[in-house]
Amino acid sequence: MRVLVVDRSPPTSETQGNSLIGRQIFPRLARRHELVLVTAAPAVIGVEDERALRATFDDVYLVPVRKPVAALRGFMEGITGRGDAPAIAGALRIASDSGPFDVAHVRQLPMAAYARHLPAGPRLLELIDAETLQTRRLIDPRRPRTRVRHALARRVERLATRPFGMVTTIAEADAAVIRKLAPHATVAVVPNGVDADWFRPLPIDEEPNLVVFHGAMSFAPNESAAAWMVDQVMPILRHAVPGVRLALAGRDPSARVAGLADGSSVIVTGAVPDIRAWLARASVVVCPMRSGSGMKNKVLEGLAMARPMVSTSLGVEGLEVVAGRHLEVEDGPQAFAARVAELLADADRRRELGASGRAAVQERYTWDACAARYDDLYHSLMNGSPS
Repeated sequence: MRVLVVDRSPPTSETQGNSLIGRQIFPRLARRHELVLVTAAPAVIGVEDERALRATFDDVYLVPVRKPVAALRGFMEGITGRGDAPAIAGALRIASDSGPFDVAHVRQLPMAAYARHLPAGPRLLELIDAETLQTRRLIDPRRPRTRVRHALARRVERLATRPFGMVTTIAEADAAVIRKLAPHATVAVVPNGVDADWFRPLPIDEEPNLVVFHGAMSFAPNESAAAWMVDQVMPILRHAVPGVRLALAGRDPSARVAGLADGSSVIVTGAVPDIRAWLARASVVVCPMRSGSGMKNKVLEGLAMARPMVSTSLGVEGLEVVAGRHLEVEDGPQAFAARVAELLADADRRRELGASGRAAVQERYTWDACAARYDDLYHSLMNGSPS
């Protein structure tokens, strides 16, 4: 097939979740299809990143933009033709004129605004997460703007999905929301994968009583999770396990996250050369998510490295894992702290959970399976049948 891929940013990053998906699936799809990429891009893109794109895609249209394409704002700019929208639309028209396409694969909400510039034919919108679900979970009666943002997200996603016969998300909870907003479309769940050859057990000793939470620390749900872990869980955990330390490991810590460091029991690392080193050193890895939606790459990474994990229910949403078998799941601060403390005291249990978690990842969450699912969906669109 000849597939037009439209993305809000170059799919090159290994640390930004949405970009990571594209970086993993498109080289695999390129083995079977001709791929053409149109993407908004920083004014300057690294030589290695551009080389990687051109090794994957048969043709690449890089559209320089002045600022990153945000979710809701980016969609509204695309619809109204403001900001960088004319340049993106122009590149799409040029790409569309290069020859017929069998499928258009549009990635993420802002780029759905350019549906009218796509060539005729089957169209798939990869939403990844549902903005409607994320904003609903962030509604705070004390902050009226959160309710306004949720209402806007509902209207935008309903409008955005209209031109697409198929929509994908990475978790069933997001898909359920989109099915209500887009009853005309086939909504499919395509779970994330993880590179279990890269995220594997490493010959690095655990650091006693080290707990690690990792992710992009400027991302609002991660910021909220870090604050909850420090403010609600750590006081209980310090009482149960004197000497326990928590590392908040990840790039771009916000001012709020940076302020959580206390010089002793809470460490904020900022960007690290290789997150695997921190995961390998951790006696326990945690995912204390309290907001957001979608599947958590951080959980898959920790499990793939055979690390014992404690997560909230939201952290494992959409994952086929069993609490008590593959990892531990608790939601209240008291229970969460108690479960972490139990694992810190039991090396055998840590090894048992870690091995079981890695086995689950190897069985269910590979990038090959993710790419194969998109291959099936492309054929389904071409044949005019739901899948």
